[in-house]
Amino acid sequence: MANISKFDREEVLEKAKNLFWEKGYLGTSTRELQSSIDMRPGSIYAAFGSKSALFITVLNHYAQALGTQMQVQVFGQIDVLQAFKTLLFELVLSPNANRPSELCMLVKTLSELDESHVEILTQVRSLLVNVEALFAQVLNEAKEQGTLPAQLDVIAAAKTLQVNIIGWRTYLKATGDKDTIERQLEQLFVQMALPCH
Repeated sequence: MANISKFDREEVLEKAKNLFWEKGYLGTSTRELQSSIDMRPGSIYAAFGSKSALFITVLNHYAQALGTQMQVQVFGQIDVLQAFKTLLFELVLSPNANRPSELCMLVKTLSELDESHVEILTQVRSLLVNVEALFAQVLNEAKEQGTLPAQLDVIAAAKTLQVNIIGWRTYLKATGDKDTIERQLEQLFVQMALPCH
């Protein structure tokens, strides 16, 4: 099973992602994992090394899926900023049967684990930095297209976006108040587009 095909590997990672995302790393038992991905413990070990190694692989898979989505739906579009805004509305506000939790899987992991899981937390933090860099790249492309001010600090704006997205998704989970989130998301994009002084 260690030499499972790429297609099967993707399928295993998707199933494991959904289980881990729903129940968390600590809340997912080895038995549940075996049942969900249809692999015996020996096969899991041969293919991934351990539960924690599988989890890290799943986190990378999760983050890579966002990167792919950005490449397909945002980068290179006629209006990158509008495409990005549409994607954010979809990610933050739209119900999705394939999303086991309202919270970002990376943020959910950070809130679940303590520093005794340093390897996992280090990877999560690294992936969040990568997401921020993707945001900065989008904003930079929007500047080149003239839809954002040339003076905009894209690094700072990307950080602001990241902070807000984490907060919005948490608030939405707590309250279900989509209207407030939608207004704030709109306002943030308006503020970014204002000329810098």
